Amino acid sequence: MRILITGGAGLVGTPVSRRFVELGWDVRVIGIDPDCSIPGLSYAQCDILDAPALSSHVQGCDAIVHLAAIPSTRSHPNETLFDINVAGTYNIFEAAARAGVKRIVQASSINAIGGFWGCDDRIYDYFPLDEDLPLFTTDAYSFSKQMVEEIAAYYWRRAGISSVSFRLPAVWNDALIQERDIRQHLAERRLQIDAFRALPVAEQSRRHAKAKAAAMQLRARHVMEYEAVQRGDLERESPADDWLFYAWFYDRFNFWTFIHTADSTQAFEKAILADCQGAHPLFVNSDRNSLDYDTETLLSLFYPEVNRRARPINGAESPVSIDRARQLIGFEPTLRSL
Repeated sequence: MRILITGGAGLVGTPVSRRFVELGWDVRVIGIDPDCSIPGLSYAQCDILDAPALSSHVQGCDAIVHLAAIPSTRSHPNETLFDINVAGTYNIFEAAARAGVKRIVQASSINAIGGFWGCDDRIYDYFPLDEDLPLFTTDAYSFSKQMVEEIAAYYWRRAGISSVSFRLPAVWNDALIQERDIRQHLAERRLQIDAFRALPVAEQSRRHAKAKAAAMQLRARHVMEYEAVQRGDLERESPADDWLFYAWFYDRFNFWTFIHTADSTQAFEKAILADCQGAHPLFVNSDRNSLDYDTETLLSLFYPEVNRRARPINGAESPVSIDRARQLIGFEPTLRSL
């Protein structure tokens, strides 16, 4: 099988590329780095905005894994981000349609539903979140991921290209977990939550209201977007050492989800091989929350307004459902907690 992988030298792409080589597949990797070298792999420099050059790499392929994208609002102006993520994805699907390629597996994002990079305080309809949830995006990155899923659906209707768009959460590998001391950070957060829950209810409510107000005021000013990042707005104006502020500003919008690269690699492999037709956005993540903490307790603290449950959530089960990925491609996480 001949596979083209865009962005195949990144955090997600490198182990995917290596795994596909282990399977004996003919793997081509393209990216914008002129000096990239991946042992055992064929690499070529190619910008996904260069449609003619892209078409030459797509020819003769059986499937495409599309990972090349700007991964956040921090590093590029919104118009640049949107152009690369959306126009680049359109070029991938159009080149595939012209070459007769009938399967594409791409990286969408958990943020396609709206959330982490947004400027609003999104209240979700129910938990656990699933693929039936209405999308509501308020930032260029999340909107771009909403659009790449629409592009996939369009090319299923137009050209019969079957696709899977993975709504990836935070992606970790062993080196990053160790380098950033993730396990220690999570252990500290569990202790902080325990101490907070021991406070009188009135004190909890007062601190919640203060932290939430500060977090939402900063979000409303787009402080995680390129221009504000250049000015240092978030770093300058965030409350120092206030874990509750950061829980309201960051943690709750991640839904305490993660995926290890071993499992993102598994997901891409299974999606390439799955006998499924159509265009399918899928959540893939661990089936337990990253804190390994009672999920209903986390939801009662940080999403108290959301009372509806699509199904029961047991123990530390993730508030983001992977039921559909299990059913459609046989995905099953191997690293369930950090």
